[in-house]
Amino acid sequence: MGVSLRKSLKAMLFLACMGVAPVIYGQTNINDVKASFNQAVQMEKINPEAAISSYETVIQLADEVGGNEAEQIKSQALSRIPKMHYELAKKLAGAKDYEGSVKMLDASIEGFNKIGDSRSASRSLGTILSIRNVQGSAAINEGNYTEALAFYDDALQRNPAYTKGYLGRLLIYDKMEDVDKMEETAIMGLQMCQQENDNRTAGDINRVMSAHFFNDAQTAMAGKDYAKAESNLKGTIEYGNNNIIVYYQLGLAQKGQGKWEEAVTSFSKALELETGGAEEKAKIYFGLGESYQALGRNAQACEAYKNAFYGEFAEAAKYQVENVLECDK
Repeated sequence: MGVSLRKSLKAMLFLACMGVAPVIYGQTNINDVKASFNQAVQMEKINPEAAISSYETVIQLADEVGGNEAEQIKSQALSRIPKMHYELAKKLAGAKDYEGSVKMLDASIEGFNKIGDSRSASRSLGTILSIRNVQGSAAINEGNYTEALAFYDDALQRNPAYTKGYLGRLLIYDKMEDVDKMEETAIMGLQMCQQENDNRTAGDINRVMSAHFFNDAQTAMAGKDYAKAESNLKGTIEYGNNNIIVYYQLGLAQKGQGKWEEAVTSFSKALELETGGAEEKAKIYFGLGESYQALGRNAQACEAYKNAFYGEFAEAAKYQVENVLECDK
């Protein structure tokens, strides 16, 4: 063995003992890792998908080379990959490839979590939830309620605090006329809205529920099903629909069942809310007069009827005052 060869072997042994990997001709070195990383950076703006593949190559090369500098470059590559997944997801969503976008976003969440970037992971999750909301809304409009439910179920499984998921479910059950599911969903949704301080979505949930009950009440009133009308009118009040029409109709529904005391209360509430003139109040006073009359409270009935001497109720009110109750005699 020549002297030069013995010296080379000793040098390699010394470097190995010191933890430094010698670079041998033909092997990957740190410059290859750097070059590969720079190529990946340039690829980001042109083709995010190709950039992901390039960064994966950087990681592979860094593992082959080893050492602190290679590890630092590897860490940078690991941090860039989930960002590229996110950029690719946006591109796919813009092309309406929503499932492809969700797949990329899931990959980005996994990558962000690996590097401890919880903020970016949360952003990716929020984007998924928004996509599911878009898909769910589109499916509702197309009448595909089972498919729509699947989108909102997936959103709520990913994040039970996603308040719009409950609103989406509520709209579906409204279309399906499943009142039990509506009420169950509304309760959960409003509780979550309170927890998340989401007053806007809470308002939307209340409006959907109040409109549903009010519309059902109109159908019941038209069919003279006063018990059902009363129940639905109370439901719409429970969800914030506290206007004159509701209380006036509630009085009519209770009057139709002979619930005179309740009718007096409802008509009185309608009067409190009515800000119009005497003609606008006439119909309410007429209903109040009928209720007092049925209870035998004639003095109050007379007073109410006299306030109904306007518009279409004038003739009927005068008849009660002059010929039935004989209020002025």
